[in-house]
Amino acid sequence: MPIPVFHDDQHGTAIICLAGLENALQISGKKIDEIKIVCNGAGAAGIACMNLIGNAGANKDNMFVCDTQGVIWPGRERGMNDFKMTLANQTVTKDMTLDEAATGADVLIGVSVRDVFTESILKSMNPDPVIFAMANPNPEVTPANAREWRPDCIIATGRSDYPN
Repeated sequence: MPIPVFHDDQHGTAIICLAGLENALQISGKKIDEIKIVCNGAGAAGIACMNLIGNAGANKDNMFVCDTQGVIWPGRERGMNDFKMTLANQTVTKDMTLDEAATGADVLIGVSVRDVFTESILKSMNPDPVIFAMANPNPEVTPANAREWRPDCIIATGRSDYPN
């Protein structure tokens, strides 16, 4: 299109995600350029979130974007497109799952499908993890489960009826 466009699912999600992340990092005492971030979902919202977070100072080597095939990396051929390739993690040299990427993560962003953030994934994260489970209508993990599995987490969803 020859005019600027604001796409709510893309730009709105990214803006809110970055605002929430900046607040969560302030609460947890972590710095954006030092954290490991994993995003599950490589559609418009996931790509916009990770681009904005990268522009805000996150270390691109510590940013991992996953789709249904796993982590996006430069040598991966299946399920790729030009938009995903811009977020390919240059440190990854082989196929990697969401579970593997989430190990040692500080931030887990979900713009994908319900219940994909499992107990084992949450327990593999660093202390005081930030979990944004934004799939609608059902998030990647419910706040109740996230708090049960990781009492030290900061959890938010895309739903106003959950305790975010």
